[in-house]
Amino acid sequence: MQYRTLGLLCTVPVLLLFADGLMSKKKGLLPNTTVGTINVGSLTRTSAQSCGRCHGSAHGGVTVTVKPDARSLLVSKTTAVTISGSSSTKSVTGGFTADVTKGKLVAGTNTKINTGGTAITHSSRSRRAWKFNYTAPAKPGLVELYAVVNCTNGNGERSGDSYSFHGSSPSNTTSTPVRLYANAGTGVKPTGESCSDGFGNHSVLGAKTIPTRGTNFVLEAFGMAPAAPMLIMFSIGGNVPAFDLAPLGAPGCLLRTTIQIEAVAATGAGNASRAEGAFTLPVPIPSNTPKGLVFAVQFGFIDSKSKRAFPFTVTNGLECTVQ
Repeated sequence: MQYRTLGLLCTVPVLLLFADGLMSKKKGLLPNTTVGTINVGSLTRTSAQSCGRCHGSAHGGVTVTVKPDARSLLVSKTTAVTISGSSSTKSVTGGFTADVTKGKLVAGTNTKINTGGTAITHSSRSRRAWKFNYTAPAKPGLVELYAVVNCTNGNGERSGDSYSFHGSSPSNTTSTPVRLYANAGTGVKPTGESCSDGFGNHSVLGAKTIPTRGTNFVLEAFGMAPAAPMLIMFSIGGNVPAFDLAPLGAPGCLLRTTIQIEAVAATGAGNASRAEGAFTLPVPIPSNTPKGLVFAVQFGFIDSKSKRAFPFTVTNGLECTVQ
C-alpha cells in the first residue's frame, strides 16, 4: 500500500493487546471460554481462525457493519460507534471484538473494554448489535478501527456458528479498517459525511495542522480508490449548503464547496477493495492572509467500481478559519 503525497510516506500502526481484567489465561476474551493470551490484532485483522479459536466458528457468511456517527472529528472529541452483524443463522445471539490504533474506546451497554481502552468486546451474547463511544486522541492524524463479528446459533455448542471481518465481502480473510481522523482543533470544522465507494468503504478527510498564517496547512485523505483521478475543491466562505450530486448521477454524494478553486491530482496506489488510496496536500497560507478568512475544502475521486451512473465519490468536507 502506498500513500500519494508530496514527499511524505505513512505506515500502518502495529497491533494491540488486551490487558488483564478483560482477558487472561484463566478468563476468556469471549463469554464462557477459556483461552490463552491472544493478540487482539490476530482476531480482528487477518487470522484464519479468529473467533473460531474459542467457538469453533466457520469463517464467512456474516455481514459486518460499522457505523461511526462521525468519521472526521476534532482531537479529544467523542463520537458514538455502532457495530452489527447479520447472517442466515436463525438466532439473535452473537459477539464481536474491535480495536483502534489511536484514541480510546468507552464501553456501552453489553460491552467491555481492556484496561487501556484500545480494544472492546461484548459482555453478553444476547444480541448482534452493539453501541459504544470512541474518543479521538489529542494528537491529530489517521485512526483505524478493526472489527470482527461472530453470529452464533444459540445452542451452546462449538458448531453451527460463523464469523467475518469488516470489509467488502463476508469471505474476506483480511479485515478492512474503518478510517477515522482526529483533526487539529482550532480553525478546523469537519462538515458532512463521505459517500461510500463501490465496495462500501468510506473515505475521510482531515487536517493535520491548524490553518495559521505563514505556515503550510496540511490536509490528508484516506480510504479512497487507489491510483484514481481526483479533484481538490476549494471555495472562500463558510456555511456552504450541501448539494446532492444526484442530478449528475451520483446520488448520496454531497458537495460542500462551491468549487471556486480546483486542482487535479491522483490518489496513491493500493488495494481497491480495501480503499487504500490516500493523498496528502500541504496548503501554503501566506503571512499576509487576513486572519479569520474562512474557506471550505473537499476532495473527490473517480471510483471505477462505483454503481452510480457518475462514478464520482467525495470525502467529507472541512470548513477552515485562518488563525
